[in-house]
Amino acid sequence: MSSCSPEAINATFGSKRPIVASVNETMIALKIGRAKIYQLLNSGELESYREGGSRKILWRSIEAYVERRLKQEAERRGRAA
Repeated sequence: MSSCSPEAINATFGSKRPIVASVNETMIALKIGRAKIYQLLNSGELESYREGGSRKILWRSIEAYVERRLKQEAERRGRAA
């Protein structure tokens, strides 16, 4: 299994990000472990599909997840996001 650094991803794709990310890329982007990624996938928090033997996660769902978490945190702290 190879790991992908954000720098390697940027070098490969430049400033244009692909539509989908691998599980490893999602782990790096969110800085969470594989078990948590699959928990988010199974709960529907992240959108994905299988392409052959690979799981592909939509970047828009990763970004939407972060926005939801920011909103939840702002509400928890008693202020609007």
